[in-house]
Amino acid sequence: MKKPIKPVLCTVLLTALLSAGQLKAQRLVFIFGHLTYNTPVQSNLKDNYRFGAGAEAGVGIGRGQTFLTATTGYTKFNSKSGSGVGNFGYVPVKLGLRQYVVGKLLFLNANAGMAVIKPKDADNMSRFTADVGVGAQLLGLDLSINYDGFAAKDPSGWASWIAFKAGFRFGL
Repeated sequence: MKKPIKPVLCTVLLTALLSAGQLKAQRLVFIFGHLTYNTPVQSNLKDNYRFGAGAEAGVGIGRGQTFLTATTGYTKFNSKSGSGVGNFGYVPVKLGLRQYVVGKLLFLNANAGMAVIKPKDADNMSRFTADVGVGAQLLGLDLSINYDGFAAKDPSGWASWIAFKAGFRFGL
C-alpha cells in the first residue's frame, strides 16, 4: 500500500502558510525605536537652541487599527554659541494612541506624560509633555513628523519643536 506523502505534505504546507498569514494579521503587540532630529519652533527655545537630537523606544498594544503606546527616550538640545544658556537633556515617559487611517500604512498619533528636563547648570525639573503627529509605516520602517514640547517654567508657556523621526517597528 502506497502512502500519500505528497498530498499530506502539500496539505500541511498550505495550512502552515495560511495560519502564518492569519497570525500576521492578528498581531497585537509591536515594539519600535526611532532616531529623532528636532527643530525648535517656540521663540525662547528657537532663540537659544540650534537643534535637538536623540532616540526613543516604545511598545504598542492594540487590535485592528488602534494601538495604545508607551514611549521613552533621550534628546539633547544644543545651545547656540553666545546665547548664555547651556545644552539641556529631555527625557520623556509618555502614554499615547496610534490610529492607522489607511490600512497599516499611514497613522496619526498623540502622546502625553512627564519629562525630566536636565539643564546643564541647574537642577533637574519634571514637566508635563505632549506631542501629536502623523507618520507612515512601510516594511517595518517608521517615518513621522510630530509637534512636540513640554510645559516651560521660565519663561512660562510651552517649549516646542518639530520632531522628525525615523526608525523601525517590529510586530510580535
